Amino acid sequence: MEITLLLKNTLLCTLIFLGLFVQAVEAKSDVTDSHTFYGFGTEIDSYIQHAAQHYHVSEKMLRGLIKMEDGWAGNISPTGATGVGQFTIGTWNWLAAKPEGQAIGMHPITARTKGTQFDPRRNKYINTLATGLLARWHIKQFRERGITVSDANLYMAHNIGLDSFHRALQGKSTAEDIKNMRRNGMKRGMSVSAFLTYQKGRYEQHKAEANFLIKNSTLQLTKNLNWVEPNDKDVIWVQPQMVQHKFRNDGLDDLVWINPQ
Repeated sequence: MEITLLLKNTLLCTLIFLGLFVQAVEAKSDVTDSHTFYGFGTEIDSYIQHAAQHYHVSEKMLRGLIKMEDGWAGNISPTGATGVGQFTIGTWNWLAAKPEGQAIGMHPITARTKGTQFDPRRNKYINTLATGLLARWHIKQFRERGITVSDANLYMAHNIGLDSFHRALQGKSTAEDIKNMRRNGMKRGMSVSAFLTYQKGRYEQHKAEANFLIKNSTLQLTKNLNWVEPNDKDVIWVQPQMVQHKFRNDGLDDLVWINPQ
């Protein structure tokens, strides 16, 4: 009876511990959902720098946006967005139809090229330029609509669309807007304003990491460690004794451990 009760209590404690552990992991993932960042690589770095200079937008903003979108390594978002700047088909084709898009070599996505190796969004150079071009257009629209020009606001316009973001700021989000926000990370039970705050916070975290403003925690830990040189005078070697058991007749001795002084 006592053994059964003990097993039940042990199982209950284990389940409680696992529950707390899962909650801790989930809470941590809400604060930062990014993996250790080692850089985009020289190719993407050069494209970002060129796009920032060409369109007179913040390079730090672009780096944060591109890292947050997580498409430079070929990832595809749940919305089907592809490429360095994670463009949906609609946004890409709309921008490709403009003279500014055509000037940088943008071509429309067709039914034959969609999702294939010939999808124009796969061109990292043009996709990065298109990301800078879209940011420049958003800045112009922000000024016309009275929206504050900030890195986080530019990301939100890129992430959920300018019109959707504008309606969210006005408290006029539609059912389709909210559906789109859910596809882009809105948690269950979140209000629109809470989602904007949450998403902007995530972006700021990614921007800081993309611009190496946050030190890697592992490297920080190593910096705080101090190596202490061992002192040979404090080390005492105790020679193990040799003893022969009476029941052994093979001439082999066993070692007996003597605790050091």
